Amino acid sequence: MRTFIIILCIVLVAVVAVAAYLLLTTPHDAAPLSAPLTASQQQLIARVPSDAEAYALIAAPAVLLRKLETNPVTTEAIAKWREEQPLPPKAMLGAADAIVWKRGKSTSYAIRFDPVRAFIVRIWTMSSDVESQWDGRTLLIGEQRGAAFSPPAEVLMAEGLPPGDMFVVQRKESRGAFPPIPRPAITSVKVTGNQIDITSRAPAKGDDRGGGLKPALHLLPTSAMLAIAFTDPPRVLGDVNRLVATDIEDLVNGGATMAVYDVDTGTFLPRPFMAVVVPADEQHRATLGKYDQAIQMVGQTVEQQGELVVAFDRKSAVQYLKDGRTAMPWPANRWSVRIDPARLIPVLRKVGDNPALRFATPRLHRGARDLRRWMGGLEQARSIEAAASTTGDFEELRVRIASK
Repeated sequence: MRTFIIILCIVLVAVVAVAAYLLLTTPHDAAPLSAPLTASQQQLIARVPSDAEAYALIAAPAVLLRKLETNPVTTEAIAKWREEQPLPPKAMLGAADAIVWKRGKSTSYAIRFDPVRAFIVRIWTMSSDVESQWDGRTLLIGEQRGAAFSPPAEVLMAEGLPPGDMFVVQRKESRGAFPPIPRPAITSVKVTGNQIDITSRAPAKGDDRGGGLKPALHLLPTSAMLAIAFTDPPRVLGDVNRLVATDIEDLVNGGATMAVYDVDTGTFLPRPFMAVVVPADEQHRATLGKYDQAIQMVGQTVEQQGELVVAFDRKSAVQYLKDGRTAMPWPANRWSVRIDPARLIPVLRKVGDNPALRFATPRLHRGARDLRRWMGGLEQARSIEAAASTTGDFEELRVRIASK
């Protein structure tokens, strides 16, 4: 009996010591990822198979998980994700670097631990049902065949990206609504308790016209459900023409601001209540004169403080003129947008399921579905701001998601 008690005490002391070690050595913060990557981080990325569609390098998974659990926008999503992933408990992750990649429907991991944690996690893997293997102090989970074992070329685009908690790479084969820029793309993600900052970069297209324009710090209205300023009219405006029964592409050809305050989704084709804003110069006045009679039948035009405000209803122009305007966090030479997710997401759900919109305005329908797909879990966000620019050889998109 005495021997049993001694053994039990030794086991309890060992358990307490391990628990104390895990608690005391789990970092509350970590140095963000930045280019150039360390040799250890490059070795992890080199494990990504050449046919993986996307992968993510994480500086300290335990720190990032804590931030995602704290941020109201991601709390629910990360809890659900944790339930589905065969990962060690958060306390065991410590300051380990990790690489995650996706190939087809399978997700794989490589996590490099310090010597003590590697020993503890080995014991955990022996007692868990997680299928894993070890390469030195690196835990491997999921399919590991076909690793490249040399840093992929995409990481070269990380040079100049803002530091982040995670770098995400989407290769040419990757599909997805976000980010709305070409592939391959690399994204830096930084998370705090009330904000998520995302910067994505991709090679610029040869025919892109935004690169020669000077970046501007756009002022956007604050109470619109969606406000956008652009230097080049997006192709989707051809579909918007059908909804407002006016050729607004002609009016906004040199750039404009558009503010959507409401959308009537109860009609056969959804009807946007929006204001279109262009400079009050002779060229725009002449263009507007061609449609003045049609506009006056359903809406109004107001000129004030150097702007022509055109609305296709009786309220949006006045609402825009009364609205407050704030500058975006970053300058942009292609477009800037501010979104109110709580108001826009319900509209996107209805618009995305509208069969008439699918046939009458296919680009707009596809854009609404893509926007709904990546914004679906952001209803807890207070605002979303984004700005796109083409600078040098790269197309860059910056996004800020602020929580309530």
